[in-house]
Amino acid sequence: MRHRLVIGYGNTLRGDDGLGPRVVAPLRVPGVRTLILPQLGPELAAELALVQRVIFVDARLGRGGPHLRRLPLADPQPQSHHCDPAGLLALSAALYGHAPQAWLLSIPAARFDLGAPLSPAARHNRLLALRRLRRLLERFPAGRASHISAA
Repeated sequence: MRHRLVIGYGNTLRGDDGLGPRVVAPLRVPGVRTLILPQLGPELAAELALVQRVIFVDARLGRGGPHLRRLPLADPQPQSHHCDPAGLLALSAALYGHAPQAWLLSIPAARFDLGAPLSPAARHNRLLALRRLRRLLERFPAGRASHISAA
């Protein structure tokens, strides 16, 4: 079983919405698999069943700095083309009997218009999010099973 997965998702053609992929793209940590996707789909449930920990990275409309929170396991809901992280965890548990420990690193953003450049706040928060992500990954090295809080 692989231990750690980081998924950066969002549309890089829509300004700040592409923060998830832009944070995850430069990440090079031994033992960490990364995925960059425009959106989350139900097929990811199979991938989640193979890991112990996953961190989802995405943009959100708002102000302030990046926010990290532990994701609970939700009740499985019917999925179509687009899923949310909690729904994917539930789907993984329902279909494969396993859902990893999971966190969502959400990054405040302002511009989601097609073709818009990253806003100044998004550029700043991208660097903060990458630092936060690296610190979190250091807290649970590959092969070590332990409980990590989102604090």
